[in-house]
Amino acid sequence: MRRPIVPGLLAALVLLAPGARAAEEVVTATLTVADGQAVVEVTVAPGWHVNAHDPRDDFLVPTTLTLLPPDGMRASEVVYAEPVERRLAFGGDRPLRLYAGHVRFTARLEGTPAAGAAPLRAALRYQACNDSRCLPPRTLELVARGERLSSPAGALTTGPVETRVRDWIEGSGYALTFLWVALLGLALNLTPCVYPLISVTVAFFGGATGAAGRPVVRALAYVLGICLTFSGLGVAAALTGSMFGAALQRPAVLAAIALVLIVLAASNLGLYSFRVPAPLMRRVGRVGEGVLGAFFMGLTMGIVAAPCIGPIVVALLLFVGARQSAALGFALFFTLALGMGAPYVGLAAAAGRLRRLPRAGAWLEWVERAFAFLLLGLAVYFLAPLLRPGTVRAAYAFLGVAAGIVLGFLTPGGRRTARWSRQLAGLVLVVVSLGWLISADAGSPITWVPFSEAALARATAAGRPVLIDVGADWCLPCREMERTTFRDPAVVRTAAAFATLKIDATAGDERVQAILERFNVPGVPTYLLLDASGRERRRFVGAVAAQDMLGAMRELVPAEARGG
Repeated sequence: MRRPIVPGLLAALVLLAPGARAAEEVVTATLTVADGQAVVEVTVAPGWHVNAHDPRDDFLVPTTLTLLPPDGMRASEVVYAEPVERRLAFGGDRPLRLYAGHVRFTARLEGTPAAGAAPLRAALRYQACNDSRCLPPRTLELVARGERLSSPAGALTTGPVETRVRDWIEGSGYALTFLWVALLGLALNLTPCVYPLISVTVAFFGGATGAAGRPVVRALAYVLGICLTFSGLGVAAALTGSMFGAALQRPAVLAAIALVLIVLAASNLGLYSFRVPAPLMRRVGRVGEGVLGAFFMGLTMGIVAAPCIGPIVVALLLFVGARQSAALGFALFFTLALGMGAPYVGLAAAAGRLRRLPRAGAWLEWVERAFAFLLLGLAVYFLAPLLRPGTVRAAYAFLGVAAGIVLGFLTPGGRRTARWSRQLAGLVLVVVSLGWLISADAGSPITWVPFSEAALARATAAGRPVLIDVGADWCLPCREMERTTFRDPAVVRTAAAFATLKIDATAGDERVQAILERFNVPGVPTYLLLDASGRERRRFVGAVAAQDMLGAMRELVPAEARGG
């Protein structure tokens, strides 16, 4: 009678094995080279899907393929498979763009690999979900020779700022990226570190300092000096690899960058006057005459302007350092320098007729204040990895409202038509910012406390049961739970008797991974219910209906403590 038990157990293990394996190997991929192109074959396990490379919602993690060709070769833009559109239970009425089953990504390869070059490599980043839960984002490292290396689930291979810059650049394309970089360089001339020096530079080009020769030639030498300084910085970032990325994963560094940006913005808003030290102004005026002097002025301009332009170009340094391409670093920073130096060529051409820069009238005050809000926006951008998503959204909305009021209504001067246009634009900006803030997903009225050992110990000491919510910003089922189950009146009332703790798995850093391993969390959302002694009594993996959650919660609290 006992013999049938063994085959029965074996059969059960065979049936259960695919489900256990799915959590670790939901997505598999191979990288091959055929007919002059790189081919990545991706297989998604049945019942699972990954987001498309261009999901409709910004908070979703896109599937991206980054090719690292060997020296001597270049990879063209990746051609992604056509995604499918599917409505999911937790996705609302709008269909989601997904990859499921078997898909293929390709990219044309050009050139000939150098002797002894490393093999073609690729990094496939994705985030897998099924109908009720999502796994942390993963990155598969692929090698064309068939060897596949994968990072641990949820492990971060890049810093948060670097990842966002990489996704933006790869999504926008390099043509648009170079255009924006050039415009950024042009805007840098309005920073308080650079603008005060323009009059000295124009005087030098126009011969006010006694210099002889053609002003345009000196201007070109000046721009060449700027280009060499910036391009050298870009190449250095590429050659030193991920040094910048490692630094920007430290909260203190991000906070310091944000503080510098806020201080500079305060100057542009007129809260104090930022002036270049007089000795430095005199030194710049004595750098020498002619083309050589102009070239030296261009070389030192990057150093003089570093306090203002340094924080702005850090994101570019991160991207270049991650790609480790000296050519790309040179091109991006050369473009930035051209954007910054191009106006000087025009000023040099008009040096004989331009006695001074435009007076610091209403137009310049408006431009300086607009640039101040740009700097404040960048400060929020760098602080975003340290703040909760709701706080970041509120900060951006506040900046939009403040910019609309200050730029539209509080900046004096200008003709009547221009003033009306400015006020109308400011009113539109205020309305759009407030609408964007209000349109945010309605959260749960339950007050969640970030998980910590101390918080858990306090709950146990107080004899309170504990509800732990393990979620992430990129988890659609988590967002659906916030809108449905955790807004149910009975659930909200019963939750008042619990210590409600939240584990945010968005970043997936070492601390979060240690907590997830402690509670053996396979994916998000996961909900743990602990009794008053701290023992786990119930566990839900994936989205759960309000009645099921309410029933489990009521098992841990007496009727008189359930509220309402």
